[in-house]
Amino acid sequence: MSNLPRELIVDILSRLPVKSLCRFKCVSKPWRTLISHPDFVKTHLHRAQFKRLILASGNSLYSIDHETSFENDVVAVALDYFPLDQNHQLSIAIIGSCNGLLCLRSQPNTFFVFNPATHESARIPDAPTPYGFDHAILAYGFGYTPSIDDYKLVKAVNAPLVAVFSLKTSTWKLVEGFHYEVWEGSLPCGTHLNGALHWVFKRRSGGECVIAAFDLETDTILEMPVPAISVSGFSTGSLKGCLCLMDLVFGLRRRDIWVMKEYGVGNSWTKILVVDPCYEVKPLCLWKKSKILMTIDGNENENENGNELVLCNPKDGTCKNFEVVDIPFWFYADTYVESLVSPKFSAIV
Repeated sequence: MSNLPRELIVDILSRLPVKSLCRFKCVSKPWRTLISHPDFVKTHLHRAQFKRLILASGNSLYSIDHETSFENDVVAVALDYFPLDQNHQLSIAIIGSCNGLLCLRSQPNTFFVFNPATHESARIPDAPTPYGFDHAILAYGFGYTPSIDDYKLVKAVNAPLVAVFSLKTSTWKLVEGFHYEVWEGSLPCGTHLNGALHWVFKRRSGGECVIAAFDLETDTILEMPVPAISVSGFSTGSLKGCLCLMDLVFGLRRRDIWVMKEYGVGNSWTKILVVDPCYEVKPLCLWKKSKILMTIDGNENENENGNELVLCNPKDGTCKNFEVVDIPFWFYADTYVESLVSPKFSAIV
């Protein structure tokens, strides 16, 4: 191996699973330095091929192989997760997933960044308190902006301010210009896409329904139009690199999924399927490049029915259950790619 060119070693190692690379750090000091280097981490991330689903239920996390060839009797593997506050009894919610990092929220209001592949975690310090950023949160989100190479957590409350935490500088920043209220039926967790976080809000002045996009590079808020239809509520998501909306018509209990084919262009909204009957829908990913894997909440009353994973055919809107062995009754779901990105991001820049 000592006779191989460094470029060839990098090319070979950057195509291997994270678990193998973590073991290979013990081969030698040069290999440990190489595998830990930010440039190698980015190269490996660019070539990342190992995608997985992640479920959070109670205080437990479960991982599912995204590339499994089965659609029935899929096994969910429990993950070891040890939050830094050592309080293992708190429930976990998935706030966002980006480049192999998960942002997790434990009740009442503590945030962590966790890499399921390396099992590293880091607690995010509490946000500024004068405006209630650790209590009455209306919206939050987690994402990455490549232009400044930074991961950010964003919190918004019922005030004209947004709190933004940078993993790169490990500091909070207050940003003005938040003039929105919660739109009934929308979800507080923002959708990360194109270096921005997206929520459905209504303007405080006028009450119009809009998509508020928080640019993670400039820390500014832009607005996008929603489809010109009459609905009771919206929630955001992403599918195949496109922003999408799930509308909710109360009484009909139907979800239509709309996709913005051209980012930022209002007249590019296209309806791709109808899911009926259900209360809440969240698309996760394309399964086998043809079906949409998503979570469905079948009832408004959480005490009566749990949520479930389903595969949906976008051609006719038909769905079937995605069976997972020992899946929990209630869960948060998302996807992640196995990467070497460290939640202690500021320490490796």
